[in-house]
Amino acid sequence: MRRDSSWRDTFVILVVSGTAAVVLNALAGPERKLLWIGSYAEVAVSRAAPPPAAAGASVTPASPEESGRVFAPHPDKPWVEISGDDVVALHKGGNVLFLDARRTSLYRLGHIPGARPFSVWEVGIDDKVKGLFAEGRDQSAPVVVYCTGGDCEDSHMVGQKLYFVGFDNVLVYKDGFPDWEKRGLPVDRGDAP
Repeated sequence: MRRDSSWRDTFVILVVSGTAAVVLNALAGPERKLLWIGSYAEVAVSRAAPPPAAAGASVTPASPEESGRVFAPHPDKPWVEISGDDVVALHKGGNVLFLDARRTSLYRLGHIPGARPFSVWEVGIDDKVKGLFAEGRDQSAPVVVYCTGGDCEDSHMVGQKLYFVGFDNVLVYKDGFPDWEKRGLPVDRGDAP
């Protein structure tokens, strides 16, 4: 008898806690809601698609304006993931802030040219976020954050921190620095961006 009672109690606790989570999320303000993070909805600009590249050929994508991608702010999400092609286009277009969320030791060994070190696991990350905010940057301008891709969540955590201070156009390079290297793109070494 006692065994049936414990299963029933466990089930009741799960149902009650699940219901409470749904109700509290529904009542929460937008800055406190549990967000469903999906893929980035692109806004197409009317342009003809470029011809497909020959197999094995290296192609350098055009700037975001030339490629037909516009990265509009997304105040309802802390970050959205973008592909390597989009990252290359944004880097080529210039004027986009790149943040490297990996540890400083990895940053020194190689990073995307112009990227700032922004390790989420090292002392001072909150000060760096506050400092970025204090620079007076346009908070709706794209900011690309990357780490080692794959299962690495460091770039997502930096994106969340930036979102909480008001940045609403954080783009996470989902395949990260390994993809950048695999594409044979330039890499800077050392402490300087």
